[in-house]
Amino acid sequence: MRENSLTAHFHQPIPVPTLPDALYHQVTGFVNNRMGLHFPIARRSDLERGLHTAARQAGHRHVEKYVEWLLSTPLSKLQIEELAGHLTIGETYFFRNPEQFTLLEQQVLPELIRQKQNDEKRLRIWCAGCSTGEEPYSVAISLRRVIPDIANWKITILATDLNGRFQAVR
Repeated sequence: MRENSLTAHFHQPIPVPTLPDALYHQVTGFVNNRMGLHFPIARRSDLERGLHTAARQAGHRHVEKYVEWLLSTPLSKLQIEELAGHLTIGETYFFRNPEQFTLLEQQVLPELIRQKQNDEKRLRIWCAGCSTGEEPYSVAISLRRVIPDIANWKITILATDLNGRFQAVR
């Protein structure tokens, strides 16, 4: 039985950095500019692991050659999405990063609500990088907790993810 690429991505051993530093810096710039993904040096192994998996899937035996190909080829939207699938983690669950939700409920939302209380009572929130959607549902729960007259508000929550596999789940 063949593993799907998501399962394969998480079951690969962490590679020792194999890309030459110059090529690594080029590909991090490419990934940042084309996809908005940031891989600081502390996450070098994450980037290289994803690139190794993407290279294998694309039929490249050597990650260096794959990266050189990425940097020199105009990629289609589908190719960018496939690469993003290898470089994003797809981790999602309710109230992920609890300290952020505490800050949201205790400081951010009360201030927004105060500012909008006598106005049009409208909030628009964008949850980016939310995989299959547990984070935006968590935001909705937080809103319900802090807005006593929530029925009088017009609230929109937009949930997006760069990884196309997760967008299809919604």
